[in-house]
Amino acid sequence: MLFPHTFSLLTALSLLLGAAAAPSAPPAKRYPPQGTISDPANGTTIMPGAAFAFLYNPRADYCLSSYNFTVWLLTAPPPGMLAGTQTGHYFGRFAYSTYTNQDPPNPAPSELTMPDFAKSPGGFGAGASASAKTMYLSVVEEWSSCDPTVGNNLSMAANNIVYNDTST
Repeated sequence: MLFPHTFSLLTALSLLLGAAAAPSAPPAKRYPPQGTISDPANGTTIMPGAAFAFLYNPRADYCLSSYNFTVWLLTAPPPGMLAGTQTGHYFGRFAYSTYTNQDPPNPAPSELTMPDFAKSPGGFGAGASASAKTMYLSVVEEWSSCDPTVGNNLSMAANNIVYNDTST
C-alpha cells in the first residue's frame, strides 16, 4: 500500500523539479527611450579623425512620425533650442526608415567620423587644437503626432563626449 503513494509523490516531485529547471521564456525585448542617443554613450572618448558608432532612437510609433534629424557636435552645452551662438561641427541631416517615412533619401549612417578641429575649415576660418575637451553630440529631430500642430515638433537630445583625450 505504501508503494502507490510513494510513486505519486515521486512523480509530483519530479514534475515540480523539472518545471523549475526548465528554461524560462526569453525576456521581453526592451526598446530604448525615443528621442535619445544610444551611441556614442555619455563620456565616450573619441580622437580626431576616428570613426565612431552612431545610433539615435527616433520618435516613431503609433501616432508618432519621425521625419528628419540633424546631427551636430557642439563645443559647449546646448542652450535652449536655437538660442545664442555655438561653435562645433555639422555632421548632416538624416532619417531612418519608418512606417511614414519609408526609404528616405538620406539614410542615417551607423558611424560618423570625428572632425579634426586643429585643421582649418577653409576660407577665413582657422582651426584650433583642443585636448580632453568635453563636447556635446546633439540631435535635433523633426517629428509630428496625432495632435495637430502648426509645423513639425522639434526636439533636441545630447550626449557628452570627450574630444582628443590622450591621457588614457
